[in-house]
Amino acid sequence: MAQSTLNVLKRVRMGKSGAREIRREGNVPAVLYGKGTESISLVVNPAELKQALSTEAGENTLLEIRVKEGEADIPKLSLLREVQYDYLTNKPIHLDFQALDMKEKITVDVPVHIEGRAKGVKEGGILDEILREISVDCLPTNIPNSYIIDVTELEIGDSIHVDSLEIEEGVEILHEPEDTIVTVVAPKVEVEPVEEEVEGEEGEEGSEEVDTEQSEEEGSEEGN
Repeated sequence: MAQSTLNVLKRVRMGKSGAREIRREGNVPAVLYGKGTESISLVVNPAELKQALSTEAGENTLLEIRVKEGEADIPKLSLLREVQYDYLTNKPIHLDFQALDMKEKITVDVPVHIEGRAKGVKEGGILDEILREISVDCLPTNIPNSYIIDVTELEIGDSIHVDSLEIEEGVEILHEPEDTIVTVVAPKVEVEPVEEEVEGEEGEEGSEEVDTEQSEEEGSEEGN
């Protein structure tokens, strides 16, 4: 399991105005919480967080958060649990970290990475990624970095399911074995609408009118 160190500051400016000031300075307000521990409000440098998460595990990297408080560094082993983004700028505006008990299992989502180009796609099919993450339950030290799915041999109509994953010891998959991870589906065929033969129908109605007129004339002649 990948692990990094992240240096942070203890937050002293609280409330919405304090959060706005922190963001104007280019930092992000955050909270560190955990079972049996008191929550700590933090100030995080987003560039340093990005660097700490630049491992093969990504957001599932174990972070040794070192909280700077006066002259003391208080290390907390944790996991990034939630990132709130500004809907206009897509920049992070708040972070949640969970302090970990290394002897207690946690639930995390492990990313799925697709490798190769499916044969069915080369034939015109469409690769449909159903599960982009796999939920697992395990100890923090057993969190998989990712699940690699090779789709090279998939034909149109073929699928790869959860039961095909190689599961590490101590990891429990929280999906049904038959759940589909990825499949290759046939392309949709657009059916052109059939135009109604309006002219033919009008022609038939016209002939009926002519026949009626002829029968009326014939009837009048017989009467004479």
